Amino acid sequence: MSLVDVTELLGDPDFVGPMQQITRVTQVDGLGQNILTECCNDTFGSIQPISGREIFKIPESMRVANMMTFWIKGVIKATSPGKYSDILVFNGCRFQVMTVNDWSAWGQGYSEGACVAEVPS
Repeated sequence: MSLVDVTELLGDPDFVGPMQQITRVTQVDGLGQNILTECCNDTFGSIQPISGREIFKIPESMRVANMMTFWIKGVIKATSPGKYSDILVFNGCRFQVMTVNDWSAWGQGYSEGACVAEVPS
């Protein structure tokens, strides 16, 4: 296994681009209705087409077209019971996080997310 710390590349403008990370939180109002609130944070990250190796790791039911891989410093969340996955916005396109590889204990820490483009409705 390599001992090279590549997290410094996540701050290098030659390898990363600006994007927004949208965290979605649900709340229940006084009438018992579910309200979805989005909080947007500006960040930088690397965006790449998803590799065949990553597609192979994703369950068949989650495999769709228009998938990308994102690497950012910080934490991103995928869908879990009672929680909504994060949205990453790059060049005006919204990508929903499907799976996450947490590398926060490696080097300066980063997260890798396999994302699918949201279809505008």
